[in-house]
Amino acid sequence: MEFKKFIAGFLSATIITCSSGTALAVYRDEVIPPEEMVEIMPIKAGLEEQVQIRYGSFTGTVKEIKNYEMIEGAKFISLENEEGEPANVIISEDTYVLDNSEIEVGSTITAYYDATKPMIMIYPPQYSAEVVVVEREDKNVKFDIFDEDLVSMDGSLKLNVSDETEIYMQDGTVYEGELANKKLVVVYDVVMESYPARTTPERIIVLAEKAEDMPLFDVSKMEIVVNDKVIEAPAAYTNDQGTVMVPLRAIAEALGYEVTWHNDTRSVTLGDDITLTIGKDSYIRGSEAPISLGTAPELKGDKTFVPMSFFREVIQMNNAYVHEAQIVIDNEEKML
Repeated sequence: MEFKKFIAGFLSATIITCSSGTALAVYRDEVIPPEEMVEIMPIKAGLEEQVQIRYGSFTGTVKEIKNYEMIEGAKFISLENEEGEPANVIISEDTYVLDNSEIEVGSTITAYYDATKPMIMIYPPQYSAEVVVVEREDKNVKFDIFDEDLVSMDGSLKLNVSDETEIYMQDGTVYEGELANKKLVVVYDVVMESYPARTTPERIIVLAEKAEDMPLFDVSKMEIVVNDKVIEAPAAYTNDQGTVMVPLRAIAEALGYEVTWHNDTRSVTLGDDITLTIGKDSYIRGSEAPISLGTAPELKGDKTFVPMSFFREVIQMNNAYVHEAQIVIDNEEKML
């Protein structure tokens, strides 16, 4: 109601101002051309632009993290922005967290939410996050739907995709389809001053609207290539969440790791410093904080399988992608 009163008041003030201006012009024997009168009434255009905003965002410092009991596995995060304004964010298993970054008290994060969906009218406001980005000073991130010209729905950013731009799905699979009208998480550095601003992205992550938007690859028939050599290995598969799962031992041993299975804890050790446990999305590398990949290791028969991203995020290989009907894992120049 207050917003409507504001618009009504603003319109009234505008009409009064225009009437006064016109009266003064007539008194001074001046004539205002009709096209100029149209140009001074941009209210409707401004409101139409606001309707085009699909995703809102809130950036703030994490003050508290606790379990959100209404959704299994979800977290309830309390934030406060630079102006001291609070907000609460729900992060579920469906939320895409860029780079699987760890979120902890004191982190500065940006949570993106669908501004077109109904929201509970409470204070502080509460948002269900579709994408969360842990802020980094050296990178910019934009989440939105981009049109056929690769301009964001809010009109603020245009993409100039180059041969060096990495493009993949949220599960790490290389994406070679159209980018238009897709949900894109864009990581970029330099912006050209223009309207809209232009950038050549470093990375683009394509978020699937639904399961059928995921690439239809039968990974079970694909060769696994490690450091340019096809290895003997159990077949990979895609789990119920659409994540490509690959055999751990065969690939790790091809990379030179000694792999040890611990039956009592249902865990696996690679070399001296990497440990993972069946059913637990917590990968340990030396003394570093546990790494979450969004998918836990799985036991199929007597073989351990891990998400393909394990070899990029934990082992830190340059490449671990489905590419040209092969599963490729190596430290060559990063795939595009």
